[in-house]
Amino acid sequence: MAASSLRQSVSLLLYFLLLILSQKGFCTKYTREDFPSDFVFGAGTSAYQYEGAVAEDGRKPSIWDIFTHEDGRGAINPKGLEYYNNLINEIVKQGIKLHVTLYHGDHPQSLQDEYGGWLNNRIVEDFKEYANVCFREFGDRVSHWTTFAQPNIMSMGGYDYGTFAPGRCSYPFGVNCNVGNSTTEPYIVVHNILLTHAQVVKLYKNTYQTNQGGWIGMNVYSLWYYPLSDSLADIEATQRVKDFLMGILEPLVFGDYPEIMKKNVGSRLPSFTQQQSELVKGSFDFISLNHYTSSYVTDNPNNSYLVLRDFSKDMFAKTRGFLNETTSEGPPTHMLSDPLGLQNMLEYLKDKFANPAVYIEENGYGLGVIKTLHDTDRIEYLRDYIGSILNAMRNGANVRGYFVWSLVDLFELLAGYKSSYGLYYVDFDDEKRKRVPKLSAHWYNNFIKNIEGIAVGEKSLASHETILEYSRDDFPSDFVFGAGTSAFQYEGALAEDGRTPSIWDYSIYEEQNSEVTKPDIASDGYHKYKEDIELMSMTGLEGYRFSISWSRLLSSGRGAVNQKGLAYYNNVINELVKHGIQPHVSLHHLDLPQVLQDEYGGWLSPRIIDDFKGYANVCFREFGDRVFHWTTMAEPNINAIASFDNGGFPPRRCSYPFGYNCREGNSTVEPYAAAHNMLLAHAAVVKLYRTRYQPIQKGKIGINLYAVWLSPLTNSIKDSIASKRAMDFTIGWFMSPLVFGDYPEIMRKNAGSRLPTFSETESQEVMSAFDFIGINYYFASFVIDNSDPLKTGLRDINADIGPLDSLASHSVIKFSSLYTYVFNNIDYEKKALIEAGADSKDEPPIDQFIPPRYIPNNPTGLLKMLKYLKDSYGNPPIYIQENGYGLGVKDVLNDTDRISFLSCYIGSTLEAIRNGSDVRGYSVWSFLDLYELLEGYKSSFGLYHVNFEDNERQRVPKLSAYWYSSFVKHGSVIKIEKTQGEEEYHAMH
Repeated sequence: MAASSLRQSVSLLLYFLLLILSQKGFCTKYTREDFPSDFVFGAGTSAYQYEGAVAEDGRKPSIWDIFTHEDGRGAINPKGLEYYNNLINEIVKQGIKLHVTLYHGDHPQSLQDEYGGWLNNRIVEDFKEYANVCFREFGDRVSHWTTFAQPNIMSMGGYDYGTFAPGRCSYPFGVNCNVGNSTTEPYIVVHNILLTHAQVVKLYKNTYQTNQGGWIGMNVYSLWYYPLSDSLADIEATQRVKDFLMGILEPLVFGDYPEIMKKNVGSRLPSFTQQQSELVKGSFDFISLNHYTSSYVTDNPNNSYLVLRDFSKDMFAKTRGFLNETTSEGPPTHMLSDPLGLQNMLEYLKDKFANPAVYIEENGYGLGVIKTLHDTDRIEYLRDYIGSILNAMRNGANVRGYFVWSLVDLFELLAGYKSSYGLYYVDFDDEKRKRVPKLSAHWYNNFIKNIEGIAVGEKSLASHETILEYSRDDFPSDFVFGAGTSAFQYEGALAEDGRTPSIWDYSIYEEQNSEVTKPDIASDGYHKYKEDIELMSMTGLEGYRFSISWSRLLSSGRGAVNQKGLAYYNNVINELVKHGIQPHVSLHHLDLPQVLQDEYGGWLSPRIIDDFKGYANVCFREFGDRVFHWTTMAEPNINAIASFDNGGFPPRRCSYPFGYNCREGNSTVEPYAAAHNMLLAHAAVVKLYRTRYQPIQKGKIGINLYAVWLSPLTNSIKDSIASKRAMDFTIGWFMSPLVFGDYPEIMRKNAGSRLPTFSETESQEVMSAFDFIGINYYFASFVIDNSDPLKTGLRDINADIGPLDSLASHSVIKFSSLYTYVFNNIDYEKKALIEAGADSKDEPPIDQFIPPRYIPNNPTGLLKMLKYLKDSYGNPPIYIQENGYGLGVKDVLNDTDRISFLSCYIGSTLEAIRNGSDVRGYSVWSFLDLYELLEGYKSSFGLYHVNFEDNERQRVPKLSAYWYSSFVKHGSVIKIEKTQGEEEYHAMH
């Protein structure tokens, strides 16, 4: 997801990281709404690790020089001031709260050289003046100030072990140090930092806080510690370690260091005067933590006998990162993931330090720079730790915010560019430092925007059973993964370059009111096809299923070829071939030329057979040398019903009482007549292709059907017979003639003379007139027997079928209504998408015309449909030419529901293949957002978002685009889990 997707919800924290961690935590279940509305979720960086430009615009070594002259004080550097003002203004402009840290371990080298930096109390005044500049210049826009980042760790790393700048230490405590005293300097540094912090807080509260209304506090590094054993010695040692590490907070709350520190350190620990104690005590509005891991502690009394001791030895304890690890003094070198430790720490602060306001200012997970985009380990880590914060809050801890470390990959202080903590990948080999979102960025965005709840840890996973795990490699190498569009919904340019109206143009522009959105531009594929095919290639599509506009190629529906239309489709096909993408072309996708409708009634007249064959001949002749997969027509079973029974599609023919808002038509006979002509036209085109073109071009040709798996609602014989009847009327209507040469027996019986018949010649031509069958599959449904309509004299196809189709809980929809809704005649803003494959049989139907709310993820219907085609029709080669999930147009980039849906349905496809079904390909509907036929621009099926309010029709990848690319192109593994005891499926990536 692009960085803009984190706007409004993410706060920026400018600071630094020390230690890393790994592994798994405990469990909880939560959403963003479980946190208070004013709880802040953010991410962070620090200046030295993020900014670069270390010698530009007056910057001297370290951050202070951005503001001041070379000596670290005095006049402000105008360019440094301008940079931070610009940064702050841009953050405010985006609606993001600022949490700014004044010091992140990088004071000016000039002050270190002049008087030893934090070892000298002269730094108190210099830091105070620096802070004054920040408050004065930025405080009108910065609401949260942190004076210091993790001074407890910084003092040890810089002045005890020598691992951090300025690299001071003494033997035998540190490494590679030329100067320093590890026994005293860490304590002196912390003491001066506390006094400096108190002076800065006093300055802010006296001079700025009243007018600016901000908060100010200090950050400390925290580890939770467990006793290695249940011995009293280890328990006491654990408390000592906590007092030493978190002891920096005791002066802030109580005015002095912990008693154990004063006892063990003695005269090496500086003391506060009465005035200093009063100044330091209470000098915070909040405490912030950098927390990553936990550690185990064991008692080490031998250190008490040492004359020469540093901070670690003063604790009289040893630590280890894991139970089976060798103990050592100082922070653990190996980190475990222990979200319970963070909960414990937050509750410890609540109980010991009077429940201060707390921000988690750093928490994150480091990985190497390889395979850094697919950071599922980081996602698990973050969600477990966020869950632990919620648990602590429910137990009374006063936590106000959480920041991931880090927003983007940074220069890590000890590892350089060799480790990666960011939500966004940064290519450090690229001078432009390109940013690319990792999966964790998408996940964090989804959580913050409350897209879905988060279930974490072992308990949440225990209720799910992994039923399938797969990758692209589990499919045959010649299996084709693609995505699709259709001409009318994608191209736009309705009146450009010789194109004439289709029946959809006429219906929208002539018959409907002005409130209906118009497809003049649609997705502007007529002008942006090159850009889109480039995106297809980047995504990793192996095939692209699209349709040709009959009225763009043949302006009059027959006769002369429109050369500009011909050039457009040649360009599209050439561009696809250039990028190694297979063109899968549909000749007819519901958009018959209006001129043929006006002339003789379109599909109601057998005259259309020759016109369709003539149009197909042009396509085969002009494009067949590069197109090896032809589909004659899309969804003729829907087309016949929706166009000629209920009038939901153009030409909107129907008759009372079966349709609505129709001026003419006959719902009892026209659907059958139209379908009959479609089958004959299809057969004629297949014969043409096989006779004239296939021997040379070596392509395949087939037809596409809309498929819904229909199960009996009960185990009754009536419902079972009704479901079989419904399958014969929906699938068998076309498959039986194509395989056996005639309509199903039940159709001939129930429809009688209203159903046309095939001559012997026609039967032979239709039978086997396919090399493959394409199906568009979205959902399953339950069927209830309703034989009463069969007793009436006036019947349409819905009445001929007999059953009612129970599409969902709270809805039963007649077949005539079903096919209208299939093409999105639903209010997506209210998530009223057809509920496909209802999970519950128990809730009673209420109204046959109420559209269900959503599509439940029940992919077993597809598995059953593919088996049904295999068993009933001789296992024909199958391409799944459409399968997808519709959402509203708001928050469409974070389409985790779509990912889960696609993952499960692709998994069902693989299961069907393993069970013997001859499935050859799978195509997502749709590659990008389109003009949906009945919903216009109000619904979104695409892998790529199209901004329809922008005339440029900008494309932006959704999370599903990244996921599909990861699966098809990069071989990521998909796990399908089933909730135990329920028909609910989940995808794990």
